[in-house]
Order: sequence, then C-alpha cells, then structure tokens
Amino acid sequence: MKYRILAVDLDGTLLNPHGQVSDANREAVLAAQQAGLDIVPCTGRGWREAKGVLASLAGLGTGVFVTGAAVADIVTGQSLDFSVIEPHLAMELVQCLWDEPEAVLVYREANLAGHDYLVTGRGQLTANTEWWFEATGAKAHFQRDLTVDDLHHTLRVGMVASGRRLPIIAQRVRQRFGDRVLLHHFDWLQRSDPSHSLHVLEIFAAGVDKWRGVQWVAQQRGVPAEQIAAIGDEVNDLPMLAAAGCGIAMGNAIEAAKAQADHVTASNDRDGVAQAIYRLLDGQW
Repeated sequence: MKYRILAVDLDGTLLNPHGQVSDANREAVLAAQQAGLDIVPCTGRGWREAKGVLASLAGLGTGVFVTGAAVADIVTGQSLDFSVIEPHLAMELVQCLWDEPEAVLVYREANLAGHDYLVTGRGQLTANTEWWFEATGAKAHFQRDLTVDDLHHTLRVGMVASGRRLPIIAQRVRQRFGDRVLLHHFDWLQRSDPSHSLHVLEIFAAGVDKWRGVQWVAQQRGVPAEQIAAIGDEVNDLPMLAAAGCGIAMGNAIEAAKAQADHVTASNDRDGVAQAIYRLLDGQW
C-alpha cells in the first residue's frame, strides 16, 4: 500500500450530518487499521470536544486538534505538542474583538490552563455556543478583566457570530494583523435558529494549520509526505489536502477543497470516508 498515514477530518467528513460515525465508516476505519494504515483524526475541535465521538473508534493513538495547534493522545488527552499565540499578541486580538456583541472565545491548552475556553469581551455567548459547551463538556472560564498573564497557553482566539457580520470582522482582523496570524471563518452548526446563519472565526499563530499537526505525527513515525493521505471538506482542511501525497475532498466539501484535492469521494451522508478508504486500500487512489 502506498500510504502509511490517513489524516481524517471529523465534522462534515468522518461524522455524518447527525455528528456520528456511521457503521460503514467505522468498519472501513477498522479495515484500514488491519491493513496497516495509521488513522489520525484531524479536527478543529479540542480534545475534550472530540473525545466522545472518537470513543466509538478503537485503536486510535494520536490526534491533531484545534486545527493543528495541538497534538494529543486520544485516550488520555495528554498533550504531545502544541503551538501557542504569544500572550501580547493574544491580548491585541482580544482587544480587537472586545466590543462585538458576541463573546470572545480564547481556547487554551487545558492541561496547563485548567480550562478549555476563556470567555471574555463585552459580548454574550450565542445560544449555539452555550449548547456546544453543554453537549461536549468543554470547560469554560468566564473572566471580563484580563491582563497579559491571563493569556498564556492560548492556542486560538475567535468568536461565533452572525454570518452577515463575521466576514466584515474577519477582514478587519486581517487588515490589522496581516501575516502575524492565520485566520479563517466558515459556517457553523445551526442549533438555535436555522434561519439565522452563524459563522465561526478562528485565529491562530502564523503557520498553524492541520498540516503542521500531521507533519509532527509523521515525523515521529518516520513517514514522508508522499505516504500520507488526507480527507476533508472545509477551508481549514486545505493545507493538508494540498500537501499530502493524496488529498481527498468530500462530496459535500466547499469548492476550494474539491479544486485542491486529487480525488473527490461521496458526501458525509453517504459514507464518503468509507468509499475513500476502500479505494486507497485496493490501490485505485
């Protein structure tokens, strides 16, 4: 087999529209593992937010979390590698978002900070964000007054806001910070009011993306880029789809992902990951 590592996104990819791993995808992952393919989940979620869905898959060792800002042991959550935003830069980012009507969400290295999210700013949590914290068990710490010392161990700064307003906010951040950071935004899970589109804004230290995390795992195992396959659907998957030896976009992926990929599989409501795995195993891809 040409590939030794398969990097797999979760939401919109391995998970179906109900946020679950289908039986077909679970069986395909097991077949891949039995054939010697190392499955590495790569997600924008933090470890605590992902552990519930990953628990349905046996034999996983290491995962890439927070869009590549963290690599952790999937069973224990123990951090193996992470890339932080320097505290003074994190403070600048928080101040840039401070006056928005939605809360600023500072995601931190929980093993060091004691919580996943530091919630701050003048704004309020959206109903979707409150639901997400409750559904995933993410630990949130609410603190209005901050100093730079409160922002050590920051992996990501962001917010969840209206799909109409968030692109404007993102453009303002880009203009102010330029290549000092990496940011993107995209549609988020609609739970409270499906007619009211929400986007999530995510801001990382420059150079942080899923491929950074995948590379770290690959280097530990002596696996070159050409022996890595990657499957994804969103803007935060583009770097790994471009750099992997085989990039595979989901049928439900954004057009940029399909254009970047070497192959397109079925959508996540039709077990696209399973289809891709079997094509990798039989040498078609």
